Amino acid sequence: MSTQIKKSNVIPLMNTYTLFTVLVIIGLLNFLIYDSWNSATTMSKLYLLMTIQLTPFLVCFSRQHFNYLAFVLFNHFFTYSIGKLNVIKMGSGPQELSVLSGHSIDELIFCTILIMIAYYFAKTFIFYRFIQKERYQLLSLTRFQLLVVASYVICVPMFLLEIPSWLIVIHFATMAADMVLLLCSTSPGNEKLSFYLRLAVAFSTAWYFLATGFLTMVGNLAGYIFIASCLQRKYNQLVLPVFLGLLACLIQNVKVDYRKTIYENGQMAVSERIDLLGTLLFARYVEDIELEENDVETEEDNMGESLSKGFSRAGDDSLEVVLDKTPGEVPFWNGESYAALPFIFIPRALWSDKPSRHIWNKYGRTYGIIGKDDYQTSVQVSFLAEAFMNYGYLGMYTVSLLMGLLIAFTERISYYFLGGYYYFTFMCFLMPVMSFASDLTSMINSIYTVAMVLIIFRSQFVKMARTDDYCKA
Repeated sequence: MSTQIKKSNVIPLMNTYTLFTVLVIIGLLNFLIYDSWNSATTMSKLYLLMTIQLTPFLVCFSRQHFNYLAFVLFNHFFTYSIGKLNVIKMGSGPQELSVLSGHSIDELIFCTILIMIAYYFAKTFIFYRFIQKERYQLLSLTRFQLLVVASYVICVPMFLLEIPSWLIVIHFATMAADMVLLLCSTSPGNEKLSFYLRLAVAFSTAWYFLATGFLTMVGNLAGYIFIASCLQRKYNQLVLPVFLGLLACLIQNVKVDYRKTIYENGQMAVSERIDLLGTLLFARYVEDIELEENDVETEEDNMGESLSKGFSRAGDDSLEVVLDKTPGEVPFWNGESYAALPFIFIPRALWSDKPSRHIWNKYGRTYGIIGKDDYQTSVQVSFLAEAFMNYGYLGMYTVSLLMGLLIAFTERISYYFLGGYYYFTFMCFLMPVMSFASDLTSMINSIYTVAMVLIIFRSQFVKMARTDDYCKA
C-alpha cells in the first residue's frame, strides 16, 4: 500500500499577492499613525487598532493559508472594534464611556502588538523544529457516525434544562466539537444525507434561540462556518455566516424583550414564539421611528442605525470600566481572580470542595455594573481587563505576552493531537482562545475541557483520520 499525500495549495510567503498586501498595510499604518499622532482623536486611534487587528488575517488570506493569530485578532476586530466604532461614531453609548474608550484603545493597540510579537516569537524560536509544510485534511465519517454526531447537536439542546449543572460545561464542549466535526468531515456515499443533517443543525440553532432567547448557538454556528470556509477556501459559503451575523445584530435590539416575554409565558408554542419575534422586529425597525417633526430621515437610514446599534451592543466595555475605576475607586485584586487557576485541572467529582470561581458576579457588583444585592447575574470580563484589575499595567502587558504564547502553544497542540494537519483539531482548539470578552482562567479551562473530550474519543478520531486523504491506497 502506497501513501499519497494531498499537495498543499499554500502560496509561498514571498509572492505578488502577499507583497502587495503588506505594502498596502504599511502605507495605511503610516497614514493612520500620522493621523492619530496629529489629531489624537479616539476615532483615528480606533482605525489604527482595527488595521493592526486585520493585518494577520489579510496576510494569511493573500497566502491562502490561515493561522490561529489571524482568526483570534479578526474575532477581536469583530466583537470589540466594530461595536466600539458604532459607540463612538453614533454616540449610541454613554458619553463618559465613549471618552474612556480613547484610553482603552491606546492600551489595546500596545497589547495587540505584544500578542503578535509573542506569537511569532514562539512560532519562530520555540516551535521552529516542529514547523512542517501546512496542509489540512478532512476526517471521514461512516453513515452511523454521521447520524450520531448530527443527532447530538440537533436533539440535546431541546433537553438543555434537564442536564445537570455539573455536566453543562462538558455538554457545550461536546456540542461544539460535534458542530465542528460536521463542518470538517466528509462521508463518502452519504453526501445528500450529510447536507440535510447540516440543514437540520441550522434549524436546531434557530430553535435554541426561540426556546431560550440566547444567541449562543447561532453565533457559534456562524463562527464555525466562517472559519471552515476560510480554511477550505470555499469563500462562496461566507454568505451564510455574514447573514447570520447581521441577523444576530438585528435581534440584539429586541432579544431582552423577547426573553422576558417567553420566560413569563413558558408554555408558548414555537409558532407563537416566531410570531412574537416577528412582531418585536417589526415594531423595532418599522413602526418605532422616533423622528423630529421636520426630520426627513428614510426608513433605510433607520434600519442602518438600528443595525449599527446592534453591533455596538455586542461589544465589551470591561477594559474601559476597569481602567477608569482601578485603583482609584476599586483597589487592585492582587491575583484573586487567578486563585482557582491551579485547581481547574482537578475534576469536581474528585474534589467536591474545590474552590469555586465567582469573579463574574463579584466583578459586576464591585464595579457597579449590577446592583450590590444582585448575587445571581454574571458579567463577562476580558482577559486584559482582568489582568489590569489584578496587577495594573504590568499585569496587563505580561498577560498580553502570555496570551501570544498561549495562542501559539494551543495551535501546536492541535497538530499533535492526530499527528497531522486536520481542519477538525485546528478549529476545536482555536475556539477557546478566540474570545475577546473572556478571562484567562476560563480560556485555559476551555482548552483543558476540549482536550479531555477529544482524548476520550481519540481512538475514533484516529480511525476517521486514517481514511482521509493522508492515507489513500
